[in-house]
Amino acid sequence: MGKSPTAVVREGLRAFADRQIFRNFTEASGKNGTIRFTFLYLTDRPMTIEFTEHAHALVIRDMLPRVPPGLYADLQAFLAALSDPRLPPYRRIDNRSADARLVRKRGHVSLVFQVRGNRYTYGVEKLVNLASWIWTYLQARHQVYLWEVMGEPQD
Repeated sequence: MGKSPTAVVREGLRAFADRQIFRNFTEASGKNGTIRFTFLYLTDRPMTIEFTEHAHALVIRDMLPRVPPGLYADLQAFLAALSDPRLPPYRRIDNRSADARLVRKRGHVSLVFQVRGNRYTYGVEKLVNLASWIWTYLQARHQVYLWEVMGEPQD
């Protein structure tokens, strides 16, 4: 019998921590079977990935705070473009393996990654890549947001 989805997610995220891509990696149990993995990645602001096995969902809760509607619409278009089958597989979100979406609640944006077909290894790797791609996109197109909201230095 194979590993449980929770074990696959835990091992996948732990591998990022072991390679020192994540710093200060911790794990805690949450409500309704949710497991929270918290760490530093991309910024000095803690990032939390919540995994709920029964929902097949990996969520970066409140990944981006205080996102104005125009930026949110731009990020949604960017995310949709990443499912284009003409993109190479390493740069694309395979809709057969997962569904990625952004959810804006009270101005804060969460990234929701719904895994399909027991592809949890794919889900973990692609979710982490996607967080990095979004950050790079913000650096290229929305520097003012990063400076004013995320506290990034103006180089």
